[in-house]
Amino acid sequence: MQIISLQNIDKFLNCNVIAVAGASRKEKSFSALAIEHLQKKGYKVLSVNPNFTENKTERNEFKSVADLPENVKNLLVLTNPVQTLTVVKAALERGIKDIWVQQKSETPEVIALCSAHKVNLIYNHCIFMFTEPEGLHKFHYTLKKFFGGVPK
Repeated sequence: MQIISLQNIDKFLNCNVIAVAGASRKEKSFSALAIEHLQKKGYKVLSVNPNFTENKTERNEFKSVADLPENVKNLLVLTNPVQTLTVVKAALERGIKDIWVQQKSETPEVIALCSAHKVNLIYNHCIFMFTEPEGLHKFHYTLKKFFGGVPK
């Protein structure tokens, strides 16, 4: 099992484009808030959801990981754990090697698969904590850091 370091997290975040699997159009959903936050931090975000009726590149919406442009190398997974393995397998088939599985979306099978494929995998952490958090997320980050829960 890989130990997640701040260097792993920085490697993931050192990009311009992040695809988000499990994206939702619901304004108050966690994924919508995460996408908005990442966009405010300067990332181009590509939304992935099989419920999108078609790929709309002008809106950066895609039905599957397989449909993403070739230049996408970073994937944030915000899916139900039941769906995470399928999404990660699709990412590996596309050659995506920087994957962040949002806490509560990971499974032991996903962790083992990513380890076997030498993926830079971040899991069991909230992306808000490491992208210049604001408000409540900043408070959570401060507590996490104080109690030693932030990777070094």
